[in-house]
Parts: sequence; structure tokens; C-alpha cells
Amino acid sequence: MANFTTEDLAFTGYSQTVDATNNPKYIEIFNPIYVDKTEECEVVHFCNQFLEKYKVPQTKASFQKVESFLQHSILEHQIYREELLDWIASNWIKL
Repeated sequence: MANFTTEDLAFTGYSQTVDATNNPKYIEIFNPIYVDKTEECEVVHFCNQFLEKYKVPQTKASFQKVESFLQHSILEHQIYREELLDWIASNWIKL
């Protein structure tokens, strides 16, 4: 998986608090369906996951592009991981 960190995020204001079910070490075990777009560690994990799954360039610019899409107003109420991944992939070149 891509290895970008919180230092690579473009946006600020994410929660840095991690509850027991959202620990980065266990994120895929405890939360394989949903993404909490307000938690810093989940956003980083999601962006890295996208870069790996869709084989897009492994660059900081691509990482931040995924982050930007994740915060897109169209996806404001979308929390399902697979739907978020699919929407971003289908709009990667369009937007």
C-alpha cells in the first residue's frame, strides 16, 4: 500500500482522536464498510488504499487528489467505502 502520512494531507481540521474501533492497525477489521471522513487516520488510510487499488501514480499530488475528491460536496453524505472508491475512480480524469 502507498505510504503517505498525515503530513501529506492538503486539508486541515481532521479529528486526530482515534476510537478503539478506528485504530489504524485494525481499520480493515473493524471498519471495512464505512469511512469517517472527519478522522485524520481514516482519510490517510483511504487515500493510500485508493492509490494502491486503482494503480494511479504513487505521488503526493495523487494522494491529495483523492483527499480532495473525498471531501467533494457530491460525496458529503456518502460513507460507504466501496461507493467512495468507485465514484472517485470513475471521476478521476473528469474532474
